[in-house]
Amino acid sequence: MLNTLKQLWQILTPLDRRKLLLVLSLVMIMAMIEAAGVVSIMPFLAVLSNPKIIESSAILRHVYDLFSSNTPQQFIMYLGILSLIVVVVSTCVKILTQFALNSFSSLQRHYFASRLLKIYLQQNYEFFIQRNSSTLIKNILSEVDELIWTMIIPALNLMSYGVVLLAMIGILLVYDPVMAVSTAGVLGGFYITIFWLVRQKLDQIGKSFIDANSERYQSCQEALGGIKDVIINDAKQGYIDSFEQSSRIFARHIATRDTLGQIPLYIIETVGYGCLIILAIILVMSGKDVSHILPVLGLYGFAAYRMLPAAQIMYRAITQIKFSQRIFAVLQPEFALEHREKTTTPLSSAIQFQNEIQIEDLRFAYPNHLDQPVLQDFNLAIRKNSSIGIVGKSGSGKSTLMDIMLGLLHPQSGRILVDGVELTPEHWSSWRNIVGYVPQHIYLADKTVAENIAFGVTTDHIDMQAVKFAAQQAQIDRFITQQLSDGYDTMVGERGVMLSGGQRQRIGIARALYKNPQILFMDEATSALDSETEAAVNEAIQSLSGQKTMVIIAHRESAVARCDRIITL
Repeated sequence: MLNTLKQLWQILTPLDRRKLLLVLSLVMIMAMIEAAGVVSIMPFLAVLSNPKIIESSAILRHVYDLFSSNTPQQFIMYLGILSLIVVVVSTCVKILTQFALNSFSSLQRHYFASRLLKIYLQQNYEFFIQRNSSTLIKNILSEVDELIWTMIIPALNLMSYGVVLLAMIGILLVYDPVMAVSTAGVLGGFYITIFWLVRQKLDQIGKSFIDANSERYQSCQEALGGIKDVIINDAKQGYIDSFEQSSRIFARHIATRDTLGQIPLYIIETVGYGCLIILAIILVMSGKDVSHILPVLGLYGFAAYRMLPAAQIMYRAITQIKFSQRIFAVLQPEFALEHREKTTTPLSSAIQFQNEIQIEDLRFAYPNHLDQPVLQDFNLAIRKNSSIGIVGKSGSGKSTLMDIMLGLLHPQSGRILVDGVELTPEHWSSWRNIVGYVPQHIYLADKTVAENIAFGVTTDHIDMQAVKFAAQQAQIDRFITQQLSDGYDTMVGERGVMLSGGQRQRIGIARALYKNPQILFMDEATSALDSETEAAVNEAIQSLSGQKTMVIIAHRESAVARCDRIITL
């Protein structure tokens, strides 16, 4: 567990660490004031039970004179007020410390989730084709929350209440070393024994908890993402059953975790009460008078009032950290991607395209089938402002070739030259600024038409003139302005459900043209359309002939018949 906390410290940023140290400083102050509150009750109870003790105690006499007390009753009132002030200050500091702890942990959830999303979005395309998107979403939205609730907050509680517990034991140690060591031994032994008994169960349900959470997210994403197929194929019950099964396991493990964390609470309260009764009996049997018994019981009672909740919270924190080790084992490699990305991402370098793109001796195979190359010794030259049609059967490597040219995939050998300059990772950012891409299936966000055309641009930075010009080039401007009630401000619905297939494709073309690219890549952009709509979309595409360099992939040669060159894979 200590190793886990050490690794957790390592994934914190330097700023996070400084904030954590500041919070821990507040915790130390809180512990010292807590200790002062416990100490302040003893002289009050001692004088209350026997006012004559003022004369026999040099310290109390000095305090009596310092307060300029006229009578023992007045001195008792001053001591009571002083003890109350200390307790009130202690409460205020505890509230402030708890606010600091809660603020740190809650904001850490925000920082971790934002940081993880940024890490994912900085990965290359190959990373995403090997990972399930529901797993990535779960890590950002769920596992980070679990890490905060079951590791970060418990770790903070463990440290804060550990300091309080040590302060209480330190006070008892000064007053009665034997009793202090005995108290620490009983508490420690009790909680260590229980933790030793439940630790394997916590580890077991922690792993099952992770799997159940993954299945919950995957069931939801598949059911809602493919709702049309789910309805048509009457697959609703299958997804409901799958979700219910994983959700039940998920909920049951949370209940088990919390129960195992609360087991000692009721037992230790009984033990603590019994120890106080036994202590009182021992003091009475030893012949002590009430003036001695009352302060001792007050000290131990008040200390127990602080120690027992602290010990319980510490135990529960330890069980939660043990449970969440599996969650941390999932997230730690994800955060490690950040350091890998920082060491491998080169500085961006500009690329110019004036004459020709050359592909030389290209070879590519997917990571899970390295012995089965999709492309082998492939060569191609593309002149500026020419149009190239690439056709071939499914699996021939058409889309793979386009992904390589877009910089999404990286070949095992061969190179791509732009005006004689080899495209390398340092050029990808500049390269993508001069290319546009139209896929077979256009992704439309549940936003306005303008926001979907200027995809990824914040609303206040959208160039509406460029949006309208791109829509005109894609031959969709008239439809937007004349048939949509709010024109470019019309919401298209999730994945563009409010639009037809042809309309979605034309918005996809307009999106590709928004940044006025020099090169336009089209991957099966019309294959899912009917003949009439395909002809209309192809007309919009061909209107760009001679103005843009176009690389068009299609199944049918008829879709690329008007290209300058046609290549068959």
